[in-house]
Amino acid sequence: MCFSIRKGKPRYFNGTKNIRQREFLCSKEGFKIDEDACEEKNWKKLETRTGCKAFIRFTLENDVWRVTAFNPEHNYELALPSERHLLRSGRRISKPKAGLIDSIVNAGIRTKNTYLYLTEEVGGSENVGFTEKDCYNHVRRPKMSCSQELLELHKSGTNSWLGAK
Repeated sequence: MCFSIRKGKPRYFNGTKNIRQREFLCSKEGFKIDEDACEEKNWKKLETRTGCKAFIRFTLENDVWRVTAFNPEHNYELALPSERHLLRSGRRISKPKAGLIDSIVNAGIRTKNTYLYLTEEVGGSENVGFTEKDCYNHVRRPKMSCSQELLELHKSGTNSWLGAK
């Protein structure tokens, strides 16, 4: 059985930036805080938090990390091992795969076909390590940063990319 995690807020030694304690929580811990209950939203997003209390806490004692608290009890049904690749904390695009995606997309092949190629190479989507949406986000990210740079240049009133001010 599988579940996704997220990092809790670190606790520091007094007056320093050295971490003395760190918690890893179940991703369904707590409840989402509504920004403005009066404001009507255009779409309803599913509530994923269930108030789960599962966590593990590590504390640094004499330069050794020790488990100081642990609660393994979840209040929801855990994901099956066959669904593990869909859990957010387990999805990552490795540098080699990112380079391969960039090369294939730059060669003019669509992102969807790039993801299909990767799934065929590794024996299925459960072995890729990320979802098709993650692949689209990876391809879109450099375009967004370039657009953001142009927008900032335009806002500042400089045309340095033209060689003029």
